[in-house]
Amino acid sequence: MAGKAPAYRTLPTNAPLWVSEPFRVFFPLGIAAGLIGLLLWPLFYAGWWPIYPALQHPRLMIFGFGTAFVMGFLGTAWPRFLESEALKLWELTALALSWLASQIACLAQAITLADLCAGWTLLLLATLLGRRLFGRESRDWPPPGFALAFLAVVMTAAIALTWALVPATAFDPKVYVFLRLLAWQGFLLFPILGVGSYLFTRFFQIPGQKPQHKGPAHRALAVWTCAAVLLVSFAIEALAGQPRLGNALRLAGLVVWAIGAVPVLWTRRAPNTRAWGLRIGLVSIALTCLCRVIWPGQLLAFEHLLFLGGFSLIMLLTADRVIVGHSGADPATIPAKSKLWRWIVWLVLIAAATRATADLVPSTRVSHHIYASVTLVAIFVMWVIHHRTRLRQGPPPSER
Repeated sequence: MAGKAPAYRTLPTNAPLWVSEPFRVFFPLGIAAGLIGLLLWPLFYAGWWPIYPALQHPRLMIFGFGTAFVMGFLGTAWPRFLESEALKLWELTALALSWLASQIACLAQAITLADLCAGWTLLLLATLLGRRLFGRESRDWPPPGFALAFLAVVMTAAIALTWALVPATAFDPKVYVFLRLLAWQGFLLFPILGVGSYLFTRFFQIPGQKPQHKGPAHRALAVWTCAAVLLVSFAIEALAGQPRLGNALRLAGLVVWAIGAVPVLWTRRAPNTRAWGLRIGLVSIALTCLCRVIWPGQLLAFEHLLFLGGFSLIMLLTADRVIVGHSGADPATIPAKSKLWRWIVWLVLIAAATRATADLVPSTRVSHHIYASVTLVAIFVMWVIHHRTRLRQGPPPSER
């Protein structure tokens, strides 16, 4: 019923744990795609990869790494908030095979086929999530903001399929830039802000105290206002050719979200290393907008502050939270200070700064491409080694 606290559980199922909790499959797959996408740069510069990876790298990172993490999170959390059935074996298999086909096509430089498979993967995900939302018994709706993540999946599926079916030459250049902003940035930014309006408060939760959430209606208003502002900002940057104004508006939308949806981000001191890292990731997103307002001629350089310092760090932290929560551990019992996460945060910032320097100082382009890629590879390896046991470990049967 409306207003009922979600029980965060699915209907009884006999499916294996890795099927009912698909993050156990998709998070490692996402890390694998990210590693390959990053290593293409040093391999190319060493002469071991024949194709300049300008088209392959962003697709492996967005439609590979990003999509896998989105599928892992939504595929696990969405059915639990709806108290519906978990993903079935054939559904998970179809998603995984479609995702894998997109990555193989991308590596084979079959970009049209890669976009087609990526679009189909996201469309299939949206269909499977929609079946649990609209074809279920009357239960509570997911928290405000999760619908934004759902719409981001639908939006990006439509864009990827459009790219696959319509020749690039048929697009007005400004329209193509607008679609690329939506697919590259909006696809990850909208779910981060939507899901984060519910989840990020928990990073700042003090053990023994309840999370200080804004009310659902208040959060929903802030999330959807921010989403509308961001959408307009993408249009202003691309269609009106005003990157400075577009990014200024985007920054304003992020401020609205932070104040209206998750005020603990700026009103409370970070109680642990993960909360500190999350704040840095969100500040990196805002700082990207600010830098692009001040230096609109260096859009690409600062874009990597967004993807590395912002998106990658936040996604790894969110996935960490999911894995810990589903391995039977109480997040309140996790030590507040974490040397691992302090290393990861600083290395992410170093990678972002190094990659930005590659564009700001052209003479360093090759070396800093390599340094940034290798640094982020090390981060991904550290993260997956840290979680290698928990990815296989479920909670006690009494907690499932």
